[in-house]
Amino acid sequence: MLGMHINAMRAFINDHPIVIDEQLTTSGINRKNFKPETEGTSKLYIDTLANTNDPQTGIPYVSAATVFVSHAWTYRFYDVVVKCMEQYTVTNPNAYFWFDLFTNDQNSVANKDFEWFSSTFGNGVREIGQVLLVLSPWNDPIPITRSWCLFEIHNALEESMVNLSIDIPDTEVVELREGVIKSSDSIIQILTDIQAEKATATSAADKEMIFQVIRESSDGFPRVNQEVKKELRSWYIDKLKGLIKVEPENPNFLMQCTGVMQNFGYYDEALDSPLQCNQIVYWYPWR
Repeated sequence: MLGMHINAMRAFINDHPIVIDEQLTTSGINRKNFKPETEGTSKLYIDTLANTNDPQTGIPYVSAATVFVSHAWTYRFYDVVVKCMEQYTVTNPNAYFWFDLFTNDQNSVANKDFEWFSSTFGNGVREIGQVLLVLSPWNDPIPITRSWCLFEIHNALEESMVNLSIDIPDTEVVELREGVIKSSDSIIQILTDIQAEKATATSAADKEMIFQVIRESSDGFPRVNQEVKKELRSWYIDKLKGLIKVEPENPNFLMQCTGVMQNFGYYDEALDSPLQCNQIVYWYPWR
């Protein structure tokens, strides 16, 4: 399966400034650009970039996919999806992203049945072996409410050789900070509210078939919920640790962060909090 380099994504945006100017979602790009630009050609959009190299670096725009991107089509393409892919390439500069908008024929895909979608997404996850789950907003991630995103998550969890990672745009870290200051309990509630079994789909028939597949798998919905919560907890803690380094002198914020770490079971991180240096003493019943 083929994927696109992040430079190819940037080149696409440069050639289509409407993406940023109108803050287009993935769905909006498909409607305004992809369908009209490939209509009647039977070509995938990614085919138009084949054998093309980045003029600045010489890096091929298209190569074997190394990352399967799972996201909601209601996301703003540049502000959410591309930002997360750019964050991913910081530690994986040679990544090539399988992204359904570019790699499926958008003029014929609407006529495909459940079997085609399930095999395309399922085989893609297994063959590529790495899934990047784009979650946004940080306090109510949309993919957990969409059945096809759940199907992709499910496939990643069912394959022992597939790695699932999540990312949230760093632009939302400021909102995370404000949420923590307002109430550290709010983050606990966010994880409590994650219930994959309440997801929806445009097609009721697709939803029922997806749900049936998940129910019949090992541990079903509880496992999906558990794994997503685990990844989110890790993301929250990582970002809070970064914020603490920026604000080591803010006792109110530090206290709230320490409370989150305790509640999530990150006791070592809580003990390492600068609160200790400020001689604020806590009683930990687990000590």
